[in-house]
Amino acid sequence: MAKKLILVISLVISLFVGQVIGQEFPQLLEYAVNMQSINPAFDGLWGQSGFWMSTRTNWIGVRGALVEQQFSCYTSVLDYKAGVGLNVQRSCIGRENRLFLTGDYSFMIRVGLNRYLRFGLRAGIVNFDNSLKNYHLFPDDIPDPEYSANVRLYNMATMGLGALLYTDRYFLSFSIPQIIANTFNVNRNIYSSTPEITTIYLSGGVVFSLPRDIHLRSNMLVIHTPGKSACVDVSTLVYFPGKLLLGSNFRSDGVVCFLGQYTFRNNIRIGYAVDYPMFADIRRFQFGSGEIVIGYTFNPDKRKYIKPTFF
Repeated sequence: MAKKLILVISLVISLFVGQVIGQEFPQLLEYAVNMQSINPAFDGLWGQSGFWMSTRTNWIGVRGALVEQQFSCYTSVLDYKAGVGLNVQRSCIGRENRLFLTGDYSFMIRVGLNRYLRFGLRAGIVNFDNSLKNYHLFPDDIPDPEYSANVRLYNMATMGLGALLYTDRYFLSFSIPQIIANTFNVNRNIYSSTPEITTIYLSGGVVFSLPRDIHLRSNMLVIHTPGKSACVDVSTLVYFPGKLLLGSNFRSDGVVCFLGQYTFRNNIRIGYAVDYPMFADIRRFQFGSGEIVIGYTFNPDKRKYIKPTFF
């Protein structure tokens, strides 16, 4: 029943995806295979431990465009019933810099024979720095009082939460990565350092088994900020034998994404993703975005059997 419900929702949203205007997007192009980046409830899922790091360059060809870097490590604890994680995230656009340092905790509740419910909490600090005085104003560096002082605020609190319902074959995910409004005065009107405040992430996925040990995962992500239009991301991932993964995403802002990932015998995985806008008016100014992810998964307890995972 749950699989049918997810498929119906995916179909309905895909029919109207062209009418939805998006403004907030996941920070990872490869978020579908790193779900803990948007939901702390995924930390320690399936009893695994590991880490991953990524670098994303947005809008290649645009000077001063957004660059995002992340590092995350996670492990299961308490006999695989809970998980903990540590995240470091850095983003730079122009002279604006943000640095997030957060910790995760998740715990599991069994709600059926093969059905589980996990809850996650994320908390930490964020540092914000914007050297406004160093910008070259147009035209001819005419003075602007809004750029007369730099913005520097350190160790602001950040907090998020998430929930996850899952089996071996499907999952439903809900999260709010940032629920604290870090707003402050800096010689001007209210200046917010976190425009993603109260953004809600709702995601679901179903895994299908195909011949020749191939698995297909259909995934959907809905992102909504109160007072703004929703954004929809529909993706398909194909898991081939030999630990090769290929996938594609379509976002409601008219951007298509392609990704590939390979896991070596030593459990090191390397992935690369690229997105590209399909609208000509956007393509004239940039060449899309690129992202590389490197990860490593290990079995700290050296268990003889580990479930194959597809999310």
